[in-house]
Amino acid sequence: MAIYSLSQRSTSTTSGNAASDMAVSTGARPRLMEMDLFLGAATASTFSLRRTSALGTRTSPVALLGEDPADPALTGITLVDSAVAFSAEPTELTTKIRGVSFPATIGSGIIWTFPRGLPLAISLSFCIIHDATNAAAHDHGYVADV
Repeated sequence: MAIYSLSQRSTSTTSGNAASDMAVSTGARPRLMEMDLFLGAATASTFSLRRTSALGTRTSPVALLGEDPADPALTGITLVDSAVAFSAEPTELTTKIRGVSFPATIGSGIIWTFPRGLPLAISLSFCIIHDATNAAAHDHGYVADV
């Protein structure tokens, strides 16, 4: 197995919508090892990490990058930034894996780690959800064992 990761900035803000997701459509089932989220604007914000029950319509997915440049490029495992890439939102579960509230301070953030990895099923995703109307800029990153 190899470690792959990717970080992006989202500018979406809408409560109840996805800020980003890491999805798998084909190939190996990744295990989410770490997820980070940091504010890029001074707006109090509340987010949660959830699984989805259905993928949204994803228009601009980006493949995670191998941390070892000798690892093969991934196919079918992608990260989406909702500011430009969902024409239809994913269907997220109501139960939260993790949740966090940030004060209105640029740079506020969290790193969630999953020592054994959270497995992801084919054709589903892990999703960062806006639990309120949030900061207009936030950075999110995913680390997966594939």
